[in-house]
Amino acid sequence: MNMEKINLIVDAGKANLGQLSSKINSLGFNVNEIQKEINEKTKEFAGLKVNVILILDKDNKKYEIKVKAPSVADLVKKELGVELLKLSEEDKQKGKTFVGNLTMKQVEKIAKIKAEELGEKDLKKVLKMVIGSINTLQGVLIEGKKPKEILKGD
Repeated sequence: MNMEKINLIVDAGKANLGQLSSKINSLGFNVNEIQKEINEKTKEFAGLKVNVILILDKDNKKYEIKVKAPSVADLVKKELGVELLKLSEEDKQKGKTFVGNLTMKQVEKIAKIKAEELGEKDLKKVLKMVIGSINTLQGVLIEGKKPKEILKGD
């Protein structure tokens, strides 16, 4: 098989294959169709950058698009509606001690995304992994508690 693998970082839901268009077209593929499918597959991560692997089968003129979910930190930022997971000096002076507070439902949403990416069926296992990752982030609480406390209670 004559395959070409292209790694991309795209704005989720707004991929623009601009510079790659001529290369993809020259291989006999429909750039607009590929771009549309990438946007469809990444739209749930709108507002984030995502890694996409485009695999082109030059012999059969078929392609495959693999989307790698954003990091737990990026998914947390999206859920909290913040750009940085860090307290500003102004926030610290106001006595604020955390960046944001996630609900368990939001944490489960992140875990489902990561479980799908990892191919893991045991959501509880992925939930622990996600909570562990959130624990490393500065000032993110879950249901008003530090993530470490939630892990201990399990």
